[in-house]
Amino acid sequence: MVGHAFMGRAHGNAYRQCNRFFDLPMDVVPAVVVGRDKRRAAEAAAKFGFAQATTDLDAVLRDPSIDLVDVATPNDSHCAIATAALQRGKHVLCEKPLALTVDEARSMAALAKKKKVRVGVWHNYRRAPATALAARMIARGDLGDVRQVRAVYLQDWLASADAPASWRTSRRTAGSGAHGDLNAHLIDLVRALTGLEFEAVCGVQQTFTKKRPDGRGGSSKVDVDDAFCFLARFRGGAIGTFEATRVAIGRKNMNCIEVNGSRGSLRWNLERMNELEVFLPDGPDDARGFRTVMCMDGVHPYAANWWPDGHLVGYEHTFVHHLADFVRALHDGTPFHPDFDDGLAVQRVLAAALESAVEGEWAEVAK
Repeated sequence: MVGHAFMGRAHGNAYRQCNRFFDLPMDVVPAVVVGRDKRRAAEAAAKFGFAQATTDLDAVLRDPSIDLVDVATPNDSHCAIATAALQRGKHVLCEKPLALTVDEARSMAALAKKKKVRVGVWHNYRRAPATALAARMIARGDLGDVRQVRAVYLQDWLASADAPASWRTSRRTAGSGAHGDLNAHLIDLVRALTGLEFEAVCGVQQTFTKKRPDGRGGSSKVDVDDAFCFLARFRGGAIGTFEATRVAIGRKNMNCIEVNGSRGSLRWNLERMNELEVFLPDGPDDARGFRTVMCMDGVHPYAANWWPDGHLVGYEHTFVHHLADFVRALHDGTPFHPDFDDGLAVQRVLAAALESAVEGEWAEVAK
């Protein structure tokens, strides 16, 4: 049994569905929601089936019945909460990006190792059936050697200058804008799919709306990027392009990655998340082309836990898959990824790209 403390709003459905749809070696017991506002914490606890709600984080961390702490708060508190939980010997799941800085991420990863507890980062896109299949195909050599990657994450919720300011538009609380919010997902997913590690990056960023309404009749300065693009060189010779924006009008949540290898290519788009486009040079010359694999049959990753073949899963199911894999790894003592070392690797790429955008030149990614 895993007693679980839950921070913030995200991930609640995963805990509600995990025991129901996955044959886990131990139950996940949603214990307590911790929040800054007692009323809102109580509402979240009732909605997602947690036993209680509180504003007293210290008391929760002292509770020996709590095994796992899920940090789903704004970026500036990830390090402090996760560190406090790790020091108490709790297992930790943390939202992305792992921290505000490389130094914070490094300290979190080191502490997790020192305390010998299990940790993970909520890069849930690794666990769509189609992306997990893509990783399997690349690992077994279906595409040959990976040569080129292009990754885009396009949203439009900040396209209007009337969209209000929030913690996501402040460097102090978010660290960066679309870069840490969206490029973090792309960086992690490319690492997960291809096994490639970043060598150097060259970035450019832009903030199109400098001030936003603050909700009190005034305005707040925006000091993070609205859009951030960067080029990448990978160790081993592959190259890549990355583009993240929250001002692409008409794009609600287009998270799309294409991988080109020496023998084939594949492409995945979150907006059609159950499909994987694949090109392999087989068959007659006049019938070659990309084909669409519907990744919802029993032979595909995770799909057998849900509905009959061909029936679709959605965004929320990737969180259930993530949690189920974490619980199994916790029980069996097997590796789980992404862990805090993976979160640190992403943080290093984010930081190097930010440095490049400021300095106007290529920046090396630290090993």
